[in-house]
Amino acid sequence: MEKVSRYESDDATSWEERKQKASSVISAVRAPMVSALSFSDQCCTLGFSIGLRCIRFGFNVGSLIVQGTTHLTTGMSRANATIRFVAEVVGYAEMITISVVSMNSTLTHVGLQTALHALHLGEHMSVTGILGLLASTGFWGSFSQSTLSALSATKDLFANEISPLATELNITKLGEAIKRAKESEREEDQRRIEERLLSGEGGELSLDMKHQQDITKYIRFALGTYGEKGLKFLGIIPYGSATSNNESFLRLSNIESALDIISTDFEGGLYSPGYVLSVDRDSKSVVLAVRGTIWPHDFLTDLICIDEELPCGGSAHSGMFKSALNLASQIRPLVVNLLSRPKYADFKLTLTGHSLGAGVAALMVYIWTSPEHYLNLAIPTTHLKDLHCYGYGCPAILTEELANKMSQKVTSVVIGEDMVPRFSLRSFRKMRDNVLNELLMSEGGGVEDDYNTSGGMRVLLPAGKIVWIDESTAECDASVRKPRDFNAMHMSSCSFEAHMPQNYFQKMNEKAERGWKIGRLGRRGET
Repeated sequence: MEKVSRYESDDATSWEERKQKASSVISAVRAPMVSALSFSDQCCTLGFSIGLRCIRFGFNVGSLIVQGTTHLTTGMSRANATIRFVAEVVGYAEMITISVVSMNSTLTHVGLQTALHALHLGEHMSVTGILGLLASTGFWGSFSQSTLSALSATKDLFANEISPLATELNITKLGEAIKRAKESEREEDQRRIEERLLSGEGGELSLDMKHQQDITKYIRFALGTYGEKGLKFLGIIPYGSATSNNESFLRLSNIESALDIISTDFEGGLYSPGYVLSVDRDSKSVVLAVRGTIWPHDFLTDLICIDEELPCGGSAHSGMFKSALNLASQIRPLVVNLLSRPKYADFKLTLTGHSLGAGVAALMVYIWTSPEHYLNLAIPTTHLKDLHCYGYGCPAILTEELANKMSQKVTSVVIGEDMVPRFSLRSFRKMRDNVLNELLMSEGGGVEDDYNTSGGMRVLLPAGKIVWIDESTAECDASVRKPRDFNAMHMSSCSFEAHMPQNYFQKMNEKAERGWKIGRLGRRGET
């Protein structure tokens, strides 16, 4: 026993000595290591900056050479098509290369900064604490404060909403539960429609010829904001048809000249969606088209779907309302200046957008027409006589009273089972609770009221007059609805596909070619 104890004591002494020696070595090299890492960070930042500039310059030179070759091959259709294809490949290569280099630059900077923080706090933290710094200081330090706040809010929101599903979920029975919940939803919808028909509703809304033409026209402006590469990827314009964002917007919208594009931002940011402000001389309109969801920061804006209290007493989608406030403030001086010029004195103001863009555009109409609440942002009444917004796949953005009040200024188009106009925090909870109830009832251990957490929440709806297009009929029939008809999510395999920009583009082209057939509420195939 004595021998073992002596060895243990010697080992402990040896371990303490080694720790002290290691600490002495780290202390001795800490200062030069900090200097070396700081210098490396500065060199890497400078190097990546120079590298990105050189890459952009190289691709620009390559693009100019390709364009010059295109002019030389005028009249040679096959050679011209090949060169245009090469130009587009070069364009995508440029985008991918710059994205990869930018990502490497960010990761290198984050790694060096994390090492510097770890060295600085090494004397006061455990190894576990230093490793935790890699996630907390390094990763999160690469985001802005507004992005961090949005990420945190989204994480907390979905943790709260999905946790009941995670505790009760039985994968083997989930499919059956969803099917039963879907059938129950359809029965409820049909019962509600029959009640409205019996009360005399269903024929009170209409869509005149001018609105029909405008709906099929402004889809082109709304989708033009997705930019050259986005439109080609979606199959809305063919490859080889445009070489820039502005050119693709001109091609799609059919406006007369590039000079009629007043201001653009095809990228945007968090709470700052992309847009194109243009002049359409054909319809005598100043058109503000707001881009839909395409970048990660757009998805983050969509997911900040908590209610935002408005001065009028209603509520709005928080992320989209912040975006609408920012864009309304940013673009207002240009809009007012344009409409104040004599040559545009008889021009009207039109807003349009798809998905996120539709929601932001509709909320901008509310802001610009509410001087009692937003005096510094409101548009002079002289410019609001013919103001109208055409939204495609408009999300759930306003409480019912406000959504109905917008019917004179906002027309929203919804195709088939498109989920986005029906998605709100309340409708998600209702759908989740229905599925959970079905799961519990199938196991014989639950009752229908076990889960009912959506009661008391404010329901958000798409704004304005809703034109619903029935995809279940060959003729693509349409009917005019009210916002409250979209207060529940429909679980369908085609919900995502129905919302895609190319689907709206195709259906609007069909309407432009074949004409509109507006039916009454409750026609066959409507839900």
